[in-house]
Amino acid sequence: MLRTIASSAILSLLSLLSPAQAEIVKAECKLEKYGDNALVEIFPCDFRQNLGNVQVWSKNWNFKFLAAEQGKSYVRINTNPLSFHRVGRYSLFIDQTGMPTTK
Repeated sequence: MLRTIASSAILSLLSLLSPAQAEIVKAECKLEKYGDNALVEIFPCDFRQNLGNVQVWSKNWNFKFLAAEQGKSYVRINTNPLSFHRVGRYSLFIDQTGMPTTK
């Protein structure tokens, strides 16, 4: 019994020490820009989330949403599609039903 508990504790500690790789997911993005240069664009994108930080990139667009800035410089809504809103500037919707890829 003690050996099982010790083994579990060691494995748990090792999993915390090993570097985590965030999975990259192919997704479909919808960008709605507001103001004088208003536009709506739907495009394929890659999505990665790690420790609450989100990166989205595509052929024409790159976005980074830091967890520490949530509620300050943007609003995140955790639904499907996942959405990020920079008030008065743009909203980005991410449909992440795609398959994992590598980059």
